Amino acid sequence: MSTIAYPQFNTVPFQMNTRPYQDAVSKIANVYTDSMRANAEQLWISSSQIIVQETVKAFMAASQSCMEALAKNAASVQQQSFGRIINANQKAFEIMGQAATDTMLSGMKRTG
Repeated sequence: MSTIAYPQFNTVPFQMNTRPYQDAVSKIANVYTDSMRANAEQLWISSSQIIVQETVKAFMAASQSCMEALAKNAASVQQQSFGRIINANQKAFEIMGQAATDTMLSGMKRTG
């Protein structure tokens, strides 16, 4: 029978508390910490920018909406005011007409 020779390797004991392992774990933790910090900063900054942009848009929309409403209100009030002035003029002419009629009738009653 023939035997096949395999090389013999001595196992090296691996200890988790060795300095190179601790350094590697520390470096890996720092890499993930830096990544998470960058992610959080980017999320915070981009969210803040969105909030500011949307607030400005809402303020501008509200301002424009308010201006439109004020313009409509001014036009409506002006139209109503003009209508009231016309009604006041009509009443004034009615009063003047009534006064003229009363004056003429009272003059006729005296003479007649």
